[in-house]
Amino acid sequence: MFFSIITIHPLPGEDVKIIDILDSMRGLTAANPDCQGCCLAIESGERKAICYMERWGTRDALERHIRSSLYCRVLEAMELSRLPPEVEFFEGHGVGALDFIEQIRLDRVSIPLHGGAVPGPPCRVDSE
Repeated sequence: MFFSIITIHPLPGEDVKIIDILDSMRGLTAANPDCQGCCLAIESGERKAICYMERWGTRDALERHIRSSLYCRVLEAMELSRLPPEVEFFEGHGVGALDFIEQIRLDRVSIPLHGGAVPGPPCRVDSE
């Protein structure tokens, strides 16, 4: 899998425009059979940032997307950042899903990640 993560720090008054541009991208991008998902996250507070993420099955698919006319919308949104946008691309390999959590929490097996995972305490849910 290949991931694209773009963080934009909106110019004053431009956050709605950036959100509209990137939100319109989500549906069109997700319709591409090579796209495995995309999402938009909005950070509030002092940092006030908008994060747009895409997940692609292959590097070729990601590169075709970046070369597409549709990607011009992402570039347009990036132009509305008050700071240089943070643009990151990652290649990732899955280590598991819910079964990964279950294995770590129930079996208490330490699975090496960056420096090794440390099993957490059992979760406690208080009922009222």
